[in-house]
Amino acid sequence: MEFQQVMQQINKKQIDPIYTVVGSENYLKNHFMEGLFQQLGGIDVLDISRIDLQEVTMNDVLDEAEMFSFFSDYRVLIVSNATFLNSQSKNKLTDSEQKRLLGYLDNPNQASILIFNVENPSLDKRKKLTKSFNKQTKMVDISELDEGQVARYVQSYINNLDISFTREAVEELLIRVNYQLTNAMTEVNKLEIFGQTDGRITLDSVRSLVPRTLESDVFQLTNAVANKNITQAIQIYQDLLLMRHEPIALHALMVSQFRVIVQSMILGRQGMNQADIAKQLGIHPYRVKLALTSGRSLQLPELLNFYVEMAEVDFGMKTGVGDKETHFYILLSKLTSL
Repeated sequence: MEFQQVMQQINKKQIDPIYTVVGSENYLKNHFMEGLFQQLGGIDVLDISRIDLQEVTMNDVLDEAEMFSFFSDYRVLIVSNATFLNSQSKNKLTDSEQKRLLGYLDNPNQASILIFNVENPSLDKRKKLTKSFNKQTKMVDISELDEGQVARYVQSYINNLDISFTREAVEELLIRVNYQLTNAMTEVNKLEIFGQTDGRITLDSVRSLVPRTLESDVFQLTNAVANKNITQAIQIYQDLLLMRHEPIALHALMVSQFRVIVQSMILGRQGMNQADIAKQLGIHPYRVKLALTSGRSLQLPELLNFYVEMAEVDFGMKTGVGDKETHFYILLSKLTSL
């Protein structure tokens, strides 16, 4: 079930006895747990158990789940590493454990809230057990969001704050956190405290308070290269090397950024607007806008030729041909001749 739907039910005190939390987005997981505990009210800390299935058996989990509390209305059991629902999992249940678990799913202890955490979202849907979990537990999807979903989530949260964010500030924030929701919300909370002075967060605020990531630096590097700003490109590249980033990793990220530029240019020529391109590529429209802007300095044939050169360099670097750092400067020299 969609995360927001689950949270709406919890906020209405519609609590299920078994939850299966699927995915690895920590912010959503923490938000789910906080919302659940808030609705449960004064649950005693002694009635909250954290169990790792790499250290105990399923029988141990079910023994705990079948117990009742002497202190609170509910007991909460948080079970991590529930990989038995994944395909090719090494954590297999015995036949007797599976039979007992299926029985518990049919008739759970209403005084226990059992939460299975499955970080890998690739569930083996062919398994009888997985089908039973889908049917008899509340599935909570906390998979990592795509760029558009992260942007909408962050903007929705910001809209409910007592301070305002400029459009440029939000866009810069998302780029600096590489559209990662957990990181974005951490920085938003920090900016919210800072903005209480004058009630406004600007682009300068974000640049001052939100640290740059490798991805955001490579984005600036790619933009400089695409615009043939050789001096700036060399400066950014040398700064990244001084920060001990590997040339192979830097180049791989640049290839990825240029791929977005090439794809955006091609789809744009086919008549797609920015929103359609973003949907097609699964990225935020602002990234499409930046990609199309970056690609204006090169004609599409030139851009394609340069992208091919980058791919060949990528292969050469990974196979040990030439000096890793020198490849970048050779690429720049080829760029000037386009």
